[in-house]
Amino acid sequence: MSGGRAAALLLVGVLIGGISGGAAATYLVSRYGPQAAVTPSSGSVLPLPTAAPAGSAVDQETVGVVQDLLPSVVTVINYASNGEPQSSGSGFVVDDRQGYIITNNHVVEDTRTAGAGNAFDVVFATDKKVQAKLVGRDPFTDIAVLQVPAQGLKAAVLANSDEVPIGSIAVAIGSPLGEFQNTVTVGVVSAKGRRVAESQQVVLEDLIQTDAAINPGNSGGPLIWAARRQVIGVNTLVASNATGLGFAISSNTVRQIADELIKNGKVVRGFIGVQYQQLTPRQAAQLGLPAGTTGIIVTQVVSGSPAERTGIRANDIITKVNDQAIDAEHPLATVMVKFRPGDRVKLTLIRDGKEMTVDVTLGQPPQ
Repeated sequence: MSGGRAAALLLVGVLIGGISGGAAATYLVSRYGPQAAVTPSSGSVLPLPTAAPAGSAVDQETVGVVQDLLPSVVTVINYASNGEPQSSGSGFVVDDRQGYIITNNHVVEDTRTAGAGNAFDVVFATDKKVQAKLVGRDPFTDIAVLQVPAQGLKAAVLANSDEVPIGSIAVAIGSPLGEFQNTVTVGVVSAKGRRVAESQQVVLEDLIQTDAAINPGNSGGPLIWAARRQVIGVNTLVASNATGLGFAISSNTVRQIADELIKNGKVVRGFIGVQYQQLTPRQAAQLGLPAGTTGIIVTQVVSGSPAERTGIRANDIITKVNDQAIDAEHPLATVMVKFRPGDRVKLTLIRDGKEMTVDVTLGQPPQ
């Protein structure tokens, strides 16, 4: 009720109190909620209502998450070679002993090239700013690791993202638009296992979908499972032309990739050793292949590669890796993201119109 209307009702109660004070008091109690009954005497004023205790269980849960994890969240500033800031995003501390910070690859990229930015600062919730060095980054999963001096840090815990139930309360913390540091938004875990194309070359897998508001600048910040106060994902993108469709890279993916980046400075993926082009529907029809056939056409086999040792030839059409079909939604580069040198995979291919399978032990990519 607005202050003016409440005052008007109080005034009416006073003016007609001598005539129908009981009725007026009953009306005011019903509007404001339960409180002690008051029988006004002539000339008295009814007391203002007392608000009920604030803070639902969800409120308390969210407040606890913020108090616990806000010190772990940082703003990441990316500088160009001329020393000027070129972009910013978010991140969070995952190792307080060694100073490791997780963020997105696209937060640390040079905005003009596919390379990394020239220098980085991180700003903590206390406004403390320190220089950070880039440990490593992986464009295929959009994960990067920075390192800062390990002084007075508080680390967030990475949860097992497979365990979080759909519908769980999720809290996102970050610095949207690079200006609104320490912004907190709340939603739920809307879905798990989503896959979204970040670009024509990169399709991100095993994403957590949330309706917690995620805006430019939130990238790299944590998505937190409120009930456990643990990070279940790294906020990375939103669906265009949609509301409440945000996505975070699952913490299980983050853990695997971050460990490799910290150990090697990069992620080394298994190497087949073929150059290729995508099979188009027109080419498939010209080759007399069944309608709906998808895959890649091998244009060249790298000398000394696993492909050459296995007997793969130019003009072979590779349609599957293990049981995963290669198509527009599952390009070969994305399918190979989870494989490492030494892994053994089964390739399904078509040669001279006949389907066959070969086993390939993946190698190290050439330096």
